[in-house]
Amino acid sequence: MHAVAIINYRTAAVTAECVTALAAIEPAAGIYLLDNGSGDADVAMLRGLAARMPRLKLIESQHNLGFAAGMNRLLEAILADRENDTVLLLNSDTKPTAGFLRAMLNLLNPEQKIDMVGARQMRPDGSDVESLGIALYRSTLASNRKRSDEILLGPTGGCALFTRRLLEDLRNTYGEWFDEAFFCYAEDTDLVIRARWLGYQPALAEDALVYHIGSLSAGGAESDFVLYHGIRNSLWWLVKDAPTAWFLRSLPCFLLLHAGICARHLRRGRVRVLWRLYRDALAGMSAMLRKRKHIRAARRVAASEFARWVEPRFYERAYLKRAWRQLFTGR
Repeated sequence: MHAVAIINYRTAAVTAECVTALAAIEPAAGIYLLDNGSGDADVAMLRGLAARMPRLKLIESQHNLGFAAGMNRLLEAILADRENDTVLLLNSDTKPTAGFLRAMLNLLNPEQKIDMVGARQMRPDGSDVESLGIALYRSTLASNRKRSDEILLGPTGGCALFTRRLLEDLRNTYGEWFDEAFFCYAEDTDLVIRARWLGYQPALAEDALVYHIGSLSAGGAESDFVLYHGIRNSLWWLVKDAPTAWFLRSLPCFLLLHAGICARHLRRGRVRVLWRLYRDALAGMSAMLRKRKHIRAARRVAASEFARWVEPRFYERAYLKRAWRQLFTGR
């Protein structure tokens, strides 16, 4: 059986559209929906939706658990049912299209350990690629992969298919699926890298089409919330997951990247959020170092393999152009 995990946070109308579209094209899939402390109005709407859809299981949290802990709660419920052998993580601001799940399922290959698959995510108007999975760049920063010729690290949490085997292996080996300290952003990068250390391989179903708004519940891609969690967590997964030799070789790019981040956002008057994210990143380093020891001991592939997972470009081209423009114009 195939189960789908979706989180709602204060976007019930959009979430209802996603769930309705999904149920229409995948009527056999069980849908597990978590409301992440959104408030009475959202909960009432989602309860009404669940009453009309027998395959929809609504779980309610009184507080916002974030993406990481929220997904962990859904995975707990899904994997408790032994009939569920694959789990699709799907963002609530997506619109899946017919045949997308079958296209993803077709790429699973137990013999080659291809146990995680992503989809082609496009912007809602179809004008541009939103994501082709995760790319990890030479700058040490991971982001949405925009080009098919870039190296695929793994699927993004916005649309990712995982096998029960992979998820159970992650939990048994590391004691966690998503790292709840991350709250949201880069938690999918961390999970994918840990899965790859266990020998699992990713794939992308190019013909699995999903439309995705992106960062809707986080206030948009340029919000302080996204900047804080995205950069703080990118530092945490580096400490937690990256081999020392690779990081030392990448150190000049790392320093250039963070100098650019600081210069760009200082230019835009975001002093307080920069201070908070680097302060809190440092405060959390000791916990990540403790986890690093366990991850290193559990590796099933050589540390030298990590370099093969990294895209040699410094970073995503369009973003670099935009950041360079903002550095000099402030817009």
